[in-house]
Amino acid sequence: MTGIGIREIAAQIASPDVKGAFGATLADALGAGYADAINVQRPRLQALYADYFQSNRLEAMLFPTTVAAAVPIDLAAGSGKFMLNGTSVDTFATMIRNTDPGSNAGIPGLAMPAGMGPTGLPIGIELDGPLRSDRRLLTIGLAFEKVLGRVPAPPV
Repeated sequence: MTGIGIREIAAQIASPDVKGAFGATLADALGAGYADAINVQRPRLQALYADYFQSNRLEAMLFPTTVAAAVPIDLAAGSGKFMLNGTSVDTFATMIRNTDPGSNAGIPGLAMPAGMGPTGLPIGIELDGPLRSDRRLLTIGLAFEKVLGRVPAPPV
C-alpha cells in the first residue's frame, strides 16, 4: 500500500479537460442520472449498434479514431482548444467524438495507429465490433496491423 489516495492522484492531473472530467466523477456530478444511463439509455444504444451490425452484415466498423491528427499539448495552458479547419474547437470533446458512443455502449473497440500526420504526430483508426466480439475484433486488428505496418514513435 502506497498511502496515496484517489484525490492525491487527481490533484496531479495536469490537463484541464481531464481534470474537469475527473473532478465531475469525484463529485458524483452525474450520479443522479446513472441508473437511467445504465438501465435505459445504454441498452438502447447497444440495440442500435446490434441492428447496424446485423442489418449491414458487418463484423466490424472502421473509422478515424479522431477527426484530426494528434495535436501537441501546450504544457503551460493545457490542451483546452486547438484549430480545426480554421475554427477553435474544444480538444477533449473533439478528440473523443468518434470513439465515445461505442465506449458508452460497451461494445469492443480497438484504436490503432494508421500513420503519421504532417506534424509527425500519429493518426489513428478505430475498429468497433458487435457486443462480445472481442476476439474477432482483435483478429481483424492484427490483420490491419500486418497491412499498415508498424508506426514509428512520435518525436518527444
